[in-house]
Amino acid sequence: MKRSLVALLCLFSVLYAGAQDAVIRWTQSNSTDTTVTVWKGERIGLEGYFRMEDIPGEALELSCRAKKGIATEAGILGGVITDEGRHCGNHDMSLPTYLVWDVIDTDSLWTGYGDTASSDGRVRLYCSVDLPRNIKSGRHYVEVRLVGRDSRNTYAHMGLHLNVIDRALPAPHEYAFHSDFWQQPYSVSRYYGVERWSREHLDLLRPYMKRLARSGQKCVSTILFYEPWGVQSFDKFSPMVETTLKADSTWAYDYSVFDKWVELMQECGIDHQINCYSMVPWDMTFRYWDEAKGDYSTLKLTTADKAYDELWTSFLKSFAEHLRKKGWLDKTCIAMDERSMSDMMRAYNIAQNAVPGLRMALAGHYHNELAPLMQDYSIAFAHRFPADTLAARKARGQFSTVYTCCTEPRPNLFSNSHPMEATYLPVFAVANGFDGYLHWSWMNWTEDPLHDSRFFLFSPGDTYCIYPDNHSSVRWEHYVYGVQMAEKVRLLREQLQQDIAALDRKVQGGRTDKAQELEALHHRLAELDKAVGLFADGDGFAPEEIRQKVETLNRLLNE
Repeated sequence: MKRSLVALLCLFSVLYAGAQDAVIRWTQSNSTDTTVTVWKGERIGLEGYFRMEDIPGEALELSCRAKKGIATEAGILGGVITDEGRHCGNHDMSLPTYLVWDVIDTDSLWTGYGDTASSDGRVRLYCSVDLPRNIKSGRHYVEVRLVGRDSRNTYAHMGLHLNVIDRALPAPHEYAFHSDFWQQPYSVSRYYGVERWSREHLDLLRPYMKRLARSGQKCVSTILFYEPWGVQSFDKFSPMVETTLKADSTWAYDYSVFDKWVELMQECGIDHQINCYSMVPWDMTFRYWDEAKGDYSTLKLTTADKAYDELWTSFLKSFAEHLRKKGWLDKTCIAMDERSMSDMMRAYNIAQNAVPGLRMALAGHYHNELAPLMQDYSIAFAHRFPADTLAARKARGQFSTVYTCCTEPRPNLFSNSHPMEATYLPVFAVANGFDGYLHWSWMNWTEDPLHDSRFFLFSPGDTYCIYPDNHSSVRWEHYVYGVQMAEKVRLLREQLQQDIAALDRKVQGGRTDKAQELEALHHRLAELDKAVGLFADGDGFAPEEIRQKVETLNRLLNE
């Protein structure tokens, strides 16, 4: 329906993962500028809304422009269905629903479709800005405009002044923060109707994986046997290694899909670690191709069965030899998810007998017995590693992370979670001595993921953080910002500690004139540690509480 423009009120805010409320007001007759302090190599978000009563008979374009080298994305926020469910197990699909403005539609054309305008007439906008690491310190300018596609009339305009300080984040590939979001490539093939692992499938996956790499993602999620997690996802996980029982009763293995996937992820910048699921799947069934039958067969075993030992000893010996040839063995982990200690110990012993030194990973409850054995050990949000255990794991070069799942109502990454909870989680990890954060799902899409984030299990949005057509989400952008804060904390701490050590040597050597400067550095480090410590408790997740914590820490990080 064609409509006419009566009034336009725009309200924008520079968002440090929700750290500030909207502060800039626009009208048709003026433009407004604001300034924000940033690091080189940082990604920031600009979010707000415009209010419209009747639109002219043309589409609107949103643009976010900057000088060459500064990358920008601009989009209208689309609404996705959610509800107030925050739990594990079967989801009550009869709960009242509402739209949450989470989908960043970077098509940038707005034609008045219903899932972008709220009942009060607000349409929300989002612009992200990526600063290069080699940008010069000082002031830089970003311009945001809302214009008519046909008339080229400017309906709103904002200037963003970036005060770039002389500090730089590493390239995301070099982040120390160990971020691990499990991938689901089969959601993409189903959604777009392409053959699994065809050239079309790989081409579709590539931009998603590059977006994931931008967050500092460390791990490739690979699948060894059919469906390690049962009904946990809308799309079934096919194996990336085809296991065949030949007619002569020997085992054979085809690694071609596994290789395609790992190589694609490497190409996209995700190559630190390969996690392979799972020696201990949830229903303990193992599907294989039976050459004599000409069909698939299934073994249902326990970790104590002799057949389990024989199956995995043969598999792991062959797999390790393949990994050696590819140069991947030293960064591969045989990974499990929320399995018992007894099953883990039996699986560990079988793996070590087959391939001594083979690395293993677990996301699950903490057990003292497993702590020295797991190269990558992620424990639930409510748990902690003992301080001496954590120190010992760090000394061995092992990764110790924290995860949230359906168990934690807050903080989390559900579609009904406040986006600032996503910022909180990486800094929470740092505050408690963890190396990073794990989440079980990045793109386990529902049947209609662009419109309905609910799934018959778990909380809405729990199964994915990114949308089809490579649309980012507000909560995902906030998580990326939280990872950047975690990196800033690490870098600033390291610098302060080095500066303190250097000055302390001078003071000890008789340079008493440096004592006051040394005291100031000690004070600044103590302030930083205190601000990070605000994130350590497992409570205080109201938006205003998180906002205050983020504002306090940001002030110190950006001085």
